[in-house]
Amino acid sequence: MPQQIFLGTLVQSLFLILAAVIGGRLSDRTGRRKVFVLVASTIYGLSMFVIALASGFNGFLVGMAIGGLGFGMYVAVELALVVDVLPDKGNAAKDLGVFNFAGAVPFSLAPAVAPAILAVGGGSYSVLYLVAGACALLGAVAILPVKRVR
Repeated sequence: MPQQIFLGTLVQSLFLILAAVIGGRLSDRTGRRKVFVLVASTIYGLSMFVIALASGFNGFLVGMAIGGLGFGMYVAVELALVVDVLPDKGNAAKDLGVFNFAGAVPFSLAPAVAPAILAVGGGSYSVLYLVAGACALLGAVAILPVKRVR
């Protein structure tokens, strides 16, 4: 089991690095941010569904690779988007502090909420990954109302 987690993390990390470099560069060249965040969040959400529905280790690795693509593109572009929409450059540190807090909350709450989801789902990690995928897709939709960036 530890070897499988290591391989999954390795595959995800390699794809994350690749997607971050390519996604960031494409976003800078096109001047678009919103579409990259939308696509990245959608890809990441779909990767959770792939993992949830995987029938074996190879399916898990495919899901981790797809997740790396989505998350890599997301982290490369999200901060550029945030800088583009900061309301007041003079308060950038305060605004980025709020942004970082908002980004940390899901990572803090997930370990607390996961046992409840597992309990409701009968101990099924597939259910947990389906919920995570749905949350990522909802996050993708949340970027649509942002009007100040392309």
